[in-house]
Amino acid sequence: MGLYFKFSIVLFYIPIFAIYFIIKKFYIINNKKIRKKIRLLSIKRYSRYIKLIITPKVFFYIIIFSVISNSIVIFQNQKYNNLYKDKQNISGEGIIISNGEEREYDYLYKIKLLHANNRQYDNTYLYLKINKKSTENIQYGDKVNFNGEFIEPTSKRNYGGFDYKEYLKTLKIYGSLKVDIIKIIEKDIENPIFSFANRISLKIKQKIDALMRKEIASLVKGIVLGDNSEIEETVEENFRTSNISHVLAVSGMHVSYIIIGIHLFFQPIIGKKRTRCIIIIFLIFYIFITGFSTSIVRASTMGILAIGARILHKKNDIWTSIAISLGVILIYNPFLITNIGLQFSYLGTIGIILFHKNVLKVLGSIRFKNKKRKYRFNRNITLLVAKIKEILSVSISAQLAIFPIMIYHFNLLGIYFLITNLLVSMIIGPIIILSSLVIIFSLIWNPLAQLISFFLEILVQILIMISNLSKLPFAKIYLPTPKILIIMLYYFFILIFNNIYSLYHRKKLNHTQIRARNLIALVKYKLFLNKKIFLKIFLTTIVSAIFLITFIPKKLNIHFVDVGQGDCTFIVTPNNKTILIDGGGSSSNEFDLGKSTLLPYILDRGYTKIDTVFISHFDQDHVRRFVIYNAKYNRQTYSNWKTI
Repeated sequence: MGLYFKFSIVLFYIPIFAIYFIIKKFYIINNKKIRKKIRLLSIKRYSRYIKLIITPKVFFYIIIFSVISNSIVIFQNQKYNNLYKDKQNISGEGIIISNGEEREYDYLYKIKLLHANNRQYDNTYLYLKINKKSTENIQYGDKVNFNGEFIEPTSKRNYGGFDYKEYLKTLKIYGSLKVDIIKIIEKDIENPIFSFANRISLKIKQKIDALMRKEIASLVKGIVLGDNSEIEETVEENFRTSNISHVLAVSGMHVSYIIIGIHLFFQPIIGKKRTRCIIIIFLIFYIFITGFSTSIVRASTMGILAIGARILHKKNDIWTSIAISLGVILIYNPFLITNIGLQFSYLGTIGIILFHKNVLKVLGSIRFKNKKRKYRFNRNITLLVAKIKEILSVSISAQLAIFPIMIYHFNLLGIYFLITNLLVSMIIGPIIILSSLVIIFSLIWNPLAQLISFFLEILVQILIMISNLSKLPFAKIYLPTPKILIIMLYYFFILIFNNIYSLYHRKKLNHTQIRARNLIALVKYKLFLNKKIFLKIFLTTIVSAIFLITFIPKKLNIHFVDVGQGDCTFIVTPNNKTILIDGGGSSSNEFDLGKSTLLPYILDRGYTKIDTVFISHFDQDHVRRFVIYNAKYNRQTYSNWKTI
């Protein structure tokens, strides 16, 4: 709540309390006899169901924690805004807390600031950009003295555009520091646990790089360690379009395979209780070596809570586990609530919990029979179909929960997601197991690791082939960015439909569920009695909406899009026709301006096509083009404007 209320939220609760006490004081209960006629539209009737969920105790907790969250975010934003001004020279000391990332002109490190310009700092992190010409051999854990220029991160420049400043907040980064002079003061002074975990992580990555080809190694590091930094952009896009990008983020599935593997290996030797203690220790260490990724923290924390409950002979509650794991993450950094990986991870898990059983029932009602086959063959087919239905139900349940958020962030709908997820589910288990074995044996006996890596490469290559289904015709559909209200309505209706389906397919119902079911029956009965009136109202509403949309004139909208060094104008006429004048351009082959800036802008405005395109002239700051030699006409022609 703190992210959306920029003012003090205490002011928001004062009128709520005032209204509550006024209603409570002056509300007069009608003591007359209850009429036999039941009112369908009754506030008092439906408020009962709200009171069952939002009790005074729950409401009190919401107020307390929303005030706390609002205060934390306001304080953090003030800290971000007041740190330094852009282009200011600063000097100070800090500790390197990441490995160097090689870029075109410099190396990028994350630094924990100790003091700068005679000011002490605590829990303040910056990106350190060091020129490649520097002779200092900087490593993780080094304490350094620096002098350079502070660069404030940029905010979004277009409607719905990427906000680099808000993104860096999810990493607890306050800005960048372009260093001219840097000197190592002391070596390896970072926390020994973090340093040890970093060395192990580096060792594992080096072993994977030595055993496999670059493309395969980058995917294995993504699957096992959640490190996607070396995966090519085209490969990552194929995974995203195929709706299988979740395999590149360590999730509950990965953690479950790790737990099963440790159980099978240690339980016969040391027993159940000690094995569970080893699993908890390993999961904590796993969080450290993978760099505290949000999806890993969620999956591992929930796994630790489930195993801890068994050790203490307590019942594990899945909703409590979700709440505690999310609380741990947001206490560390409240801005992580906007992280896409965190949203997908939690929403996918919640979707499986809420919808899995009902989706499985729907799929279970689909039956395949073949009387000509023998019983044994039929039984095997039945088991296979049941397994496929189980896999599909999990995938559909997760997709139902993340669908609007995926459209909101990526504007992409993958058509073949059921096929790709079904195929991936058959090989991802062996990939995780073989990857773990490769890592273990590479530290013990390298020849065996090489043998296992041969089979692992084959499976990863199959995984790449599955992701290439995104290149098939109609594999992806671009959709306009949905409004927040549309997303809220989507979740409201899907939860209502899910609960209604549960009411009619659950064997045992409590009193509240019986009342709800009777209420639905009453609505059906009222609609049947007055179907002519409701039909007239429905048709009148539809005709009125069509008239308003079609005949009421609209404004001419002209949008000037910020494309950097260049021009771009997007026009929407009163007749809802779209016109693009120029598209900007870039001399860099690494940055696709059309894909990264212009296309998201048009989709965020709610449009999926351009009716007319005008190019004023062919300078590179107005249109990006490729020159193709046409032998037939013996001239050069301009084609394939990637910006458009």
